[in-house]
Amino acid sequence: MNDTFPWDDLLDHIERGKVVPVIGHELIHAEYEGRRVSLQRVIAERLAEREKLSVEWTPHFELNDAVCAYLANPRARLVGLYDRVASLASSLSPPFPIPAGLTRLAEIGPLDLFVTLTFDSLMARALDRVRFGGDGVTREIEFSINQSTAKQAEAHQVRPGDAPVVFSLFGRAAGQSDFAIHDEDALEFIHRFVSGDVAPPEWLLSELRNRHPLILGVHLPDWLERFMLRAATRDRLRLAQKVYYIAGDNVSSGTFTQFLHRFGRETTIAAYEDPADAFVEALHDRWTARHPNTGAKPLRPPEPRGSIFISYGRENLDAVVRLHDAIGALGGDAWFDRAELYPGDRWEQTILPQIRRDARLFVPVISEGTAHRGEAYVFREWREALERAKKIVGRRFIVPIVVDSDYHGDVGRYGSLLDEFPGLHELHFGRAPCGEPDPDLRQALVSEIRAMRREEAQ
Repeated sequence: MNDTFPWDDLLDHIERGKVVPVIGHELIHAEYEGRRVSLQRVIAERLAEREKLSVEWTPHFELNDAVCAYLANPRARLVGLYDRVASLASSLSPPFPIPAGLTRLAEIGPLDLFVTLTFDSLMARALDRVRFGGDGVTREIEFSINQSTAKQAEAHQVRPGDAPVVFSLFGRAAGQSDFAIHDEDALEFIHRFVSGDVAPPEWLLSELRNRHPLILGVHLPDWLERFMLRAATRDRLRLAQKVYYIAGDNVSSGTFTQFLHRFGRETTIAAYEDPADAFVEALHDRWTARHPNTGAKPLRPPEPRGSIFISYGRENLDAVVRLHDAIGALGGDAWFDRAELYPGDRWEQTILPQIRRDARLFVPVISEGTAHRGEAYVFREWREALERAKKIVGRRFIVPIVVDSDYHGDVGRYGSLLDEFPGLHELHFGRAPCGEPDPDLRQALVSEIRAMRREEAQ
């Protein structure tokens, strides 16, 4: 089975930003105190020693084994046990090292969103060490069934593309978060995630449902695996057209893979039956062979984009270049993507964060050519901008600019666009024939640029 694994397909999907690694306990193995062991096993053994428990160990389920042994005493209570587990995890001396598999994943640059089913911060530490020279740039967010409103709001503001994101589905043993330490905890987390009782960030749901999962060393009870799988899928499994890449011990014979083969008729399942860290090593070798010299130097956080975002279709590129230069001459800090991203590129991670949060002014470029395009990514950008504009009071956010040389205020010629984007009806269209702003537009742009400068000075 490993000989036929579709490596090139996986690498292609990674290059396009369409893969999300899902990290299980099997991948969190390292040499620790003279033996190769998982972090879960270390914590479970120390909990068993502290509570004087007799435990029958099950590979990959050791903490659940220890908690079940603890609860076998009718007088045992879970209250306080989470703090004890968190204390055991934070007080390990020496600290548990970053597993090599996580370091290898961090060295594959396009991977920018990770879901971990463990409650540690090892994946974030690996990313910070490899990509940012140890600086704490990676964003860690966790799902929590008792999460504060402030924490929820913070999670909703995170966007892939700004910095790598590690999402802990079962919480983290840090700060004020709750986290899962046994099977019933995991069930409750998944239930809350799916039901919306605790609303997960919409951007996260969108990313999970539009990417192909790379499931690495995940071992859950089979009934819980199926529930989690459905949570990350927009459609019924038999209709979902996704690729599932799965690696780990006994994956081909596991009920998870068999379930997908039986009921996921429209899905593609690529299973690699070897330990997860061996798979990651093989993936890293193939990635570096295709992209030599990547990951050799620590990366830095992306440079901030311009505060004026120009949104355009490729038919207007020449005019947009002139418009960009004209705005720059007026003192504006404008930005646009010269290549215009095509389907499969990292568009959602590159462009949408700029529109949703960073841009101070959004400039949709309009022409006859744009009006006659039936479908284009640029229209998704306009919808995002109009949605954001609803939340902005007291200032302009959208400045539409027409670049047709024969435009003299007759907006009716763009009726198809106005019908599709009624929010544009209320806006005054600026005029920039072939990209050169006319005097009225220049004055309007100067006014907006000065307003930006005043805001920055406050």
